[in-house]
Amino acid sequence: MKKLFFLFFIVFPFFGFSQSITADPALEPMKISTLLSGNINVTQLPLNVIIKLKVPVLNRNNANSLPAGTCKVKINLGSKLVLNPSFNLNTVNTSNFFNWSVSSSGGIVQLTGDLYNELPANFNDTAYFDVKGIILGSSTITTNFLVTNHNTSVTLSDENGANNVASIAYTIVNGNTLPVTFTNIFTEKKDCSLQVMFDTENELNVSKYELEVSTNFNTFEKVTSIPANNLKRYTYNSFTLPKSYQVAVLLIRVKSIDLDGRFQYSEILKTTGTCSAQVGLSSYPNPVPKNNNGFYIQKENGLFNGNYLISLLDMSGKVIKTNEVKLVNIARFNYDVGNISGGQYLIKLFNTGNKTIEIIKVLKQ
Repeated sequence: MKKLFFLFFIVFPFFGFSQSITADPALEPMKISTLLSGNINVTQLPLNVIIKLKVPVLNRNNANSLPAGTCKVKINLGSKLVLNPSFNLNTVNTSNFFNWSVSSSGGIVQLTGDLYNELPANFNDTAYFDVKGIILGSSTITTNFLVTNHNTSVTLSDENGANNVASIAYTIVNGNTLPVTFTNIFTEKKDCSLQVMFDTENELNVSKYELEVSTNFNTFEKVTSIPANNLKRYTYNSFTLPKSYQVAVLLIRVKSIDLDGRFQYSEILKTTGTCSAQVGLSSYPNPVPKNNNGFYIQKENGLFNGNYLISLLDMSGKVIKTNEVKLVNIARFNYDVGNISGGQYLIKLFNTGNKTIEIIKVLKQ
């Protein structure tokens, strides 16, 4: 009896040890655009100008997920492109599934996404990267979605190996052919008053800007026009929200219109359209005392919840520092501005989950 029990003990784990899954890691055609997803000719990408690479990543299987540790995405930027040095790979919108890293070999930059979380069945999303051309000439971006089974006891089989590769040819040319770029756009709201500020780059042949709002997540209407004056920063002074704009969520965007009539849009920001004086952020102490670098930032209505990129900017819009924090259902937190000189500054809080931005102005003595 003892011998039989011993044999059963050894054999039983053997039958439950391995697992095999079939799914379909896949890629769709890549695209290159302006930072605001405007159309761009890939045979005339301007030298030393930041552009956006879009890499669609999919699991076409409608039943099985891709287990963590079974796959990698490898993106070869070719011989003329590099990742924008200031681009944070942790902000790539597929980062909750892939751990992105960058490496270089022989002057060619490669981006690698290591699957560390299970990729669901029917997954379809796009990884965005800010890149720029640094060498004139032509090359090709190639991407592979590889089954590696490198860090898992599960064996993944690819049901269609023909859809794991994508490529796009490009040419870097001399000259700036891109339209205006919105580098920052944010709002400051107090009670029923709203102020909109935005920063631009590459402002060539721009006629005007138009501020637009939406109350229904569908249609936008123009609030006002702002003449283009070849400025880096534009500010639309506070206006009082009319009754029709007093809604729970108000969408705001800026439209740039060129002299030839072509136009493009900034990103869309969310803010509240309610008029409670308790909407927004507050800080204390404010002014921040001369010998004290820390102060509290408090949400007057609701709680901070999510991952935030917190940026300290001077009043010209220059970013002094940025750090990422995770805030879980708290009304206030302590922020250290560091060793900065006296004056006015802006603190920008960007929630990476719901993409909302909140701004607060502080004075350092």
